[in-house]
Amino acid sequence: MQAIASARVSASTARDRSVSVAAGSRRGVVATFAPARRTREASRASRLVVNAGNVQQVNKDELEKVMEDRSTPLIIDFFATWCGPCVLLASELEKVKEELGDSVRIVKVDTDKEEELSSQLQIQGLPTLVFVGTDKTKPALRTEGMLPAEMVKNIIANEL
Repeated sequence: MQAIASARVSASTARDRSVSVAAGSRRGVVATFAPARRTREASRASRLVVNAGNVQQVNKDELEKVMEDRSTPLIIDFFATWCGPCVLLASELEKVKEELGDSVRIVKVDTDKEEELSSQLQIQGLPTLVFVGTDKTKPALRTEGMLPAEMVKNIIANEL
């Protein structure tokens, strides 16, 4: 059988989209989907990410000021409100902050609002955590993806 020659996404309305595939001389709709609607849970989840209680959201200028103070380990969480793993990580970082208190500083950067900064730092996967230690001679550590609170605390204790 001949390989798929082309795939095309066409929006028939603002809500419905269909994917058409052309294989040889046959053409047909192989999948139809509707973009996810914003549910009450999704709205609540995005508020959790943005309005983290003990974790401060910062912009580019504020991040520069935060990075000047290296008296405590710093965790920078690059996130997006639409990112599911970012929502889960937000609650894990809250646990870390509650347990470690003032011995660690955790800040969040919204990659959709700070696109230039995200591009400069080559943030490609979300969530991305950057761990900055108190020793200025040590490089920062960077991870992508969801990390449980215990692993975050382990990195702070053993690597920073």
